[in-house]
Amino acid sequence: MVAKASNSDAQDTADVRGVTAPDGSVKARLERGALNLFREHGVDGVSTRAIAEAAGVSEGAIYKHFKSKEVLAQHLFEAIHEKLYALVEEQLNAAESFDDGVLRVVKTYCKAADDDPTLFEYHLTHMFRFGVRHYPGRPDPTTLIASRIQDAIDNGACPPGNPEIKAAAALGVVLQPAAHRMAGRFEGTMTDHADQFARASLAAVKET
Repeated sequence: MVAKASNSDAQDTADVRGVTAPDGSVKARLERGALNLFREHGVDGVSTRAIAEAAGVSEGAIYKHFKSKEVLAQHLFEAIHEKLYALVEEQLNAAESFDDGVLRVVKTYCKAADDDPTLFEYHLTHMFRFGVRHYPGRPDPTTLIASRIQDAIDNGACPPGNPEIKAAAALGVVLQPAAHRMAGRFEGTMTDHADQFARASLAAVKET
């Protein structure tokens, strides 16, 4: 069943921060309106009419910026993916050691989850739809993390093992609690628990 914008949906879109567009612009309102609806109903459960209503624009306005709903959905995912990559890369480059890098990355994910929960949760829940696609040169945060883990294995800073499994284990310590919070299984910020998650992620990297 395709979702229509409700009064509560409209209230949610009072936040007109863009994902790639300037805040308050028509494109930003479309991005944020779609993001709110996709996060709640999934891409397939949302109509272009609902997106337009949530954004407070005509349905035709969508096609001035995006060829289709699917293009809009992927545009949002890729933009978030790139932002996460940039944040992770910045922290890894600033790290004084491998252990420090793991701690920094975990705290970065926690902060991203708290700064814009809807944006973070959309990315999390649509990873299997868009994240498994591989494009040449695509900035991928998990690939970057796995690469740095491999470097640490090579120079003896991390015990041997499969870097992809180590990256998955470390990120899982953060992403699974984020999913639990999304499901209402605990309240509060991810940052409240960042130190605990960071220690657990470091242990996961060292022991897997």
